[in-house]
Amino acid sequence: MNQRTIVRSLTTDEGTLVAMNDGLVVWKPNEGRPFRLNLEALPTVLLVVRGPMGNIDLAAIGTASGHVKLLTLPRLELITTFSLQEGSIRALVLANEGKLQFLAGTQRGGVWRLDDSQQTREEHLFGIEGPVSSLYLVNGSVHIQSGWYRHERSLDGSSVRVENTAETYSVRRQKRLDRSYILQSPA
Repeated sequence: MNQRTIVRSLTTDEGTLVAMNDGLVVWKPNEGRPFRLNLEALPTVLLVVRGPMGNIDLAAIGTASGHVKLLTLPRLELITTFSLQEGSIRALVLANEGKLQFLAGTQRGGVWRLDDSQQTREEHLFGIEGPVSSLYLVNGSVHIQSGWYRHERSLDGSSVRVENTAETYSVRRQKRLDRSYILQSPA
């Protein structure tokens, strides 16, 4: 018997968006009945967006098959699908609050602009070494976390800064290597 497992969840003051391992997505509002939709792909990223009236009215869901699906809330009706052929979607961020324009980070390190109003709906902006763990925008600059590395890039892809955060930790290999342990026999 196949048990359904929650793989992603996002809780807001208006309700909870839950994604299951079989592709089922459920919006459970605080008041009213829940709505369900089967994406037929493993959801990897959840992002909700507030509309002009201040209510949450859109969900952007990235999948392991490389798609980003935009759904209405609360009914979970499909608005559009963006198809990126660069592995699993690992991170999503809203790029422009006035428009449905997103940045998506992939398993293979690609950063894409997704914009339904442009002729080129999916535009590859740049890539980094390693998978994208998270994305956020600060004053037009893209901040990317990839494992221990933090990248800061401009939207044209030029590198502003790369920082290895692991360098701040001291290496204790020498301390551990000079110790010897004697394991006693259990007999």
